[in-house]
Order: sequence, then C-alpha cells, then structure tokens
Amino acid sequence: KILLYNYLGQSGSILRVTSVALTNPTRNSHNMLHIGKLCLLGLLTQVRTSSSLREVRSADVASPRIAIIGGGIGGTSTAYFLKELFGDNASIDVYESEKIGGRLATIPIAGDDYEVGGTVIHPKNQYMMDFVSKFGLQKRQSCTGSMGLFNGKEYVFQDSSWEIITLAKLILRYGWDVYRLHELTEEMLTKFNRIYTLQSEGHAYHDVASLLYAMDPKFVEMTKKSSAVWLKELGFSDLIINELVTAVTQCNYGQTPNVHAFVGSVSVAAADQNLWSVFGGNKRVAEELLKHSRASYLRRLVTSVALHSQGHFTVTSTETDTPVKRLFSEGSPTEIPEMNSSYDPRTQDYDVVVIATPLNKDKSNIKLVNFTKDFDFPGHFERIICTMVQGEVNPESLLLMPDDHIDEILVTNPGLAFNSFGKQCPASLSVNSQDYPDVWKIFSSAPLGEDQLKIFFKERNSTDVIDWLAYPHYNSDQHLGNFELVPGFYYLNAIEWAGSAIEMSIIGGKNVALLAYKYWLQDPNAAMNSLLKDEL
Repeated sequence: KILLYNYLGQSGSILRVTSVALTNPTRNSHNMLHIGKLCLLGLLTQVRTSSSLREVRSADVASPRIAIIGGGIGGTSTAYFLKELFGDNASIDVYESEKIGGRLATIPIAGDDYEVGGTVIHPKNQYMMDFVSKFGLQKRQSCTGSMGLFNGKEYVFQDSSWEIITLAKLILRYGWDVYRLHELTEEMLTKFNRIYTLQSEGHAYHDVASLLYAMDPKFVEMTKKSSAVWLKELGFSDLIINELVTAVTQCNYGQTPNVHAFVGSVSVAAADQNLWSVFGGNKRVAEELLKHSRASYLRRLVTSVALHSQGHFTVTSTETDTPVKRLFSEGSPTEIPEMNSSYDPRTQDYDVVVIATPLNKDKSNIKLVNFTKDFDFPGHFERIICTMVQGEVNPESLLLMPDDHIDEILVTNPGLAFNSFGKQCPASLSVNSQDYPDVWKIFSSAPLGEDQLKIFFKERNSTDVIDWLAYPHYNSDQHLGNFELVPGFYYLNAIEWAGSAIEMSIIGGKNVALLAYKYWLQDPNAAMNSLLKDEL
C-alpha cells in the first residue's frame, strides 16, 4: 500500500480504487481479489504509459549527435554507456589523435608487450571486473616477487616469501597500525562501492563533490586535508606515515602524503596483494569498449569547441602527421609532433559534447569559444618519467647484496633519483611461463641520465623512456570541479582531481553519460525506473 501511494500519488482513479479496498473490509474475498487486480493493472498501466510518453518524446526528437573528445578509458567507457542508454538512437564520434587507451599503454620489448601506463586493477573495481567478463578477456597472471622499502641508506623493511613472516615483520616495525590501516582502507572501499548501486539506479551528479558526498559525506572532508594530517588525527604513528604511506604515494602518484586524504586512501588501496591486470594489456578494455559502443573513431586532434545560440556545439579538428607521443628509445630525441598544417581544419556540429581529456593548461590546447562564462581549470599535472630497461641490474648500486632477491623497491625518501624500481612481467604472461628476459621499470620525477643508468645496470640491451604528465598534482585542500560545464557540455576528467585511477575514470564516464541522457530527454528521472521495474 505504501508503494502504491508513493508511486501513484498523482493518479486519482488509482487512489479511489485503493480507498474502496481500505474502507470496505466486509466485501467478500472475490471482490477484494478483483480490486487487487485493478490496483495492479492500474500500476502497470501507469508504468507503461510513463514509458510510452518517454518513447514518444524520444521519437519526436531527432537522434542526438554526440562527440567524445579523448579515447582513453574514460572516453571509451562513456561511449559504451551512452550506447547502453540510447541504444541505436544516437550517433557517437570519438576523437583521439593517438592510440585508443590514452594512459593505458604498452610498448614492445624483446618480442613481448609491457605495461607503461595504468598497470594494476583492484579486485573490488566492479566495472573493470564486469568488462573483462563481458568482453571475454582474461586476467593476467600476476608477477610474484619480493619487495623492500628503501630510504637511500638502507632497507627499512623487506618482505618474505612466507606471508606469515611478512605480517610478523610488519607488526614488529609498525605495531597494530598495520591492522588499523588495513581496516580503514576496507571501510573506505565499502563506502566507495555505493557508487555502483547509485549509478545502476540512474543517479547522476553535476559536480565531483556531490558524487563523493553521495558515497559518503566524509569523502568530501577528506579532500580538504592532507593524508598525513588525516592519519595523524586518527592516531597513526609518524613511522607508518613516513614509510609505508610515503612509499605507496610515491610509487602510485609520485607525491608525498601531503596529497589530500581521499587520493591518499586510493593510493593505499592500490597496495593490495590481489591486484591484477588484463591479459594483453589493460588498453584491451578500452579497445573493446569502443568496439561495443559502435562509435566512430576519428583519429584527429581537436583544436576548439564552440557554443552556438541554438544550443548546439561545433567541434573543430585537424589531422596530425603522427600520433603525438612522449616516447623515445635510447639515443633519440623527444619529439612531440604538432598538427599537420597541410590539412584544412574540419568542423562538425553536435548536440552533446563530452571532454574526456584534461583541460589544464599543461595538458590541453583545446579552445572553448563563445561560451558566456570563462572556465577555470586550476592546477597542473605531475611529470612522471617511466624508464623501461631490458638488462642486468647492478645490485651494489641499490645497496643490495649479490644474494638479495628484491624485485620491487619502493622509496620512503622523496629526494631519491627514483620513486620506484621494479622487475616487470610481459602483458601477455601465461600461467606457466617463466621464460622472459629481465625488464625493469623505473619511475622518476626527472629523466635519468646516461651516467645514472650505467650505475644502475651492468649491461642494457634496450632502453625506452616514456615522459608522462601522468596524474594531477594534488593539494591538501583540493579544488573539485564540475562535470557539467553548461547543459550538454560535460567534462569527465574533473573526477581526476578526486583521484586518478582506471576505475575512477570509468565512474566519471558513467556519470557524464547519465547526465547527457537526462539532458537530451529533458527528464531528470530518465534511466531511474529500472529498480521499480525489477520489483514489479
């Protein structure tokens, strides 16, 4: 009865039928059954009528033309979710001047592909788990190896091949803070996972703060203080903050625990022992998302987006000579090709535009034209140099003894030449394969010189360097932006300032797809009836 009143409050006829049932309890059971059928029929009729009205409205309005600027995991997931929402009633173009995948990328080394971008996925990342299953992809066999925390003078912690011994060593050094940090991270992930239910119910958010607040109000508070301050307020020791937490924020974001507490928690979660990757490279998910979205892939560089008084947008793009990359092999210069001036710019009108690439000054040259307000995209991105070396490490250079077997070095001292130094497995590593060369990935904030590489390695068969502007530089009082810049114009990458991660980009993609769908139908409740239909 409560469901009927709540849902059908505007339907006088249904209320009257319900009222008869309540005020005439002496009627026989046959009549009550008949009235019950009328109630259910009225409820189903209203659901069908509401759905029919939306269908008629959709039929009256021409199918929207939608542009997505950026072909990374965020842009391709947006295309996929738009396809789910609109079906075949939308025309979608994805602009990407480089390869699909964006910061999910691999490079060939010694006949195998190796991850050089976003590498690991958390076991509770529901969207990535679902995509791998839907698209028939496989999880990649995890690399196994030992880890050490290095402060530049000594290893303050080394794990063991025996899990129980590793746990004992952690407790011996950091006390029960290790357990408390684990429990705090699990609690955060439980609250974070609320977003999947909210989005499945059709909820969408115009700004990043509202999305975080929907998961848990404390998440917004966490963006207003540093990870170090937040953990100290919770009673954690300086030792665990300065060593364990610093090591994971340095490795994952190239920054210290001065990052805001929400992204600091994301970083700690990325230290889970059950992390995984996609067989063939994580970029395979972006490729499959684009394929299943049936969107058009336009390998062009967008130079501007203009707003017109009629409410539509014009996207101007040009071809490029070669994909714009910050990738080079040993001995060759860094080359960043510009747009090909021999091609005339091309313009195309759209009803909806999604920006799925950072708009900060150090990452974008896209001009926004004819908008009635000025947009501000503060902050800059952190430079991360990824150096991939196939060769033999000189253990003495890393203060290792010849019989030490440390495969991954995380640093507790931000002043060192590197943020992390680890042995890598091929992206297509099979379960039983151990036959692959020694390939090392070094993350650093500045390029490693030839003299430094000669110190670290006895010999090198190949050296590849990828110069990324990889993640936002986070503050302890973070500015959080808007997903909707104006109606019909959306900025997915605003979510990166809460936390830059594969799953975060997909969540942003789902959010802007829902916003675009509601905007086009002029119905804030669009896509929000699936739960009621399931109950019926």
